[in-house]
Amino acid sequence: MQIHAVISLILAILVCGLAMWRGDRSARWIGTAFLADWLGSLLVYRPHVQSADYGVLMIDIVTLAAFVWISMRTRRLWTIVASAFMAIIVASHVAVMIDLRVTINTLKASMAIWSYGVLACIAFGTWAGWRRQGHAPS
Repeated sequence: MQIHAVISLILAILVCGLAMWRGDRSARWIGTAFLADWLGSLLVYRPHVQSADYGVLMIDIVTLAAFVWISMRTRRLWTIVASAFMAIIVASHVAVMIDLRVTINTLKASMAIWSYGVLACIAFGTWAGWRRQGHAPS
């Protein structure tokens, strides 16, 4: 595993762990789903130089479905944005599969960039939920 992947994993554990600890229901569920996505992707990842990893794609699709379901149930704007970032990640997998001009490195870069977007949404959702619960200073 490369150093940037380790840093991203540590950041995901911190943000999602904080969401599970201090967030409201939507932050806890989204944080849990995203951390499960990260860990599941690590378990099924099979490096291939030219094509997308179908195991990681399936995990990302399940995570996207969970995000959309949570978003529909909670009706929080940040969950919609997190779902959109997750949809871009899934679309990046599909782009690599249907167009050979899109390289696997493009997929990896896209997954990294949009994963930070999801983490930013989770961090915001955790803060907003914490604030709604009356923990923020007046």
